Amino acid sequence: MQQKNIRKYFLFIIIGISSFLLNITNSSAREIVNYNNIHMTQDEYSTLLNLGFTENQIYFMDEETYLNNKDLDATLISQTQRYYKTVSPLYGRSYTVEVSKDEYEKSDSQNSIKGTVNTYYKTVVSTIAQNGNKYRYNVSTLWKNMPSTRSFDVIGIGFADSVYINSSVYFSFTYADHYGNYTTSTQYYNKKSTSTGGSAVYKLPSSSIASLSANLYYDVSKNTSNTITSLSICGDYSHAQSTVSQSNVSDYGIGIYGISLGPTLAAHYDEIPCAMEYASVNW
Repeated sequence: MQQKNIRKYFLFIIIGISSFLLNITNSSAREIVNYNNIHMTQDEYSTLLNLGFTENQIYFMDEETYLNNKDLDATLISQTQRYYKTVSPLYGRSYTVEVSKDEYEKSDSQNSIKGTVNTYYKTVVSTIAQNGNKYRYNVSTLWKNMPSTRSFDVIGIGFADSVYINSSVYFSFTYADHYGNYTTSTQYYNKKSTSTGGSAVYKLPSSSIASLSANLYYDVSKNTSNTITSLSICGDYSHAQSTVSQSNVSDYGIGIYGISLGPTLAAHYDEIPCAMEYASVNW
């Protein structure tokens, strides 16, 4: 029954987003309507894409995020997408490795080997966009299928350039049940805005869900009078492979090499190559 419901879920999301994109393609001055019944113009949709939001995020975007971003002066500068597989053997510690886009797209949402190994796939996208006289750093992750272990996960973007965070650190996540019902939440258990990056810790739902996406972004301004000719960021995601105490979730840092876990967390999380992104600018 669960496999049938998962197939229904993926059919629902494919039909929903496909219809959304079809409306965009076929419309000129017509409004575009997303999952939350938000009406947006082609120009507003393009602005959201240029800020680094994915098509999936725009389809499920809430009204507050839409209103805060739809009229900005945005240009997408660069984007990197990477794919990962978490392997959970029946005995022994889980581990995560980077895989190709082809393996990610061909993977089965219920992939397992004779009941002894389960595999869970996710993708991480990081982008740099120009936002008026600022730059927007954005990272998102999408779980293709949900891991069996769910505790507190960390998402963040680190940097090392002569910039500082000049906005709030915005975070949200959206998850779906097996019948295609979606819930968006902004609840986090720790959020950081430092001189080297921004991040958030959130708790994965323990209920039976089919998929989950998370998004974090902020704007930066330069803190030097010199011309900046390049920007670099590291979009990163750390998944807890065993239960983590809420009292320890702040024991981490964020910088240009991604999320660095403190001694109380390091043994509980996977380690992945972060989605490093570079952009040539004249700022």
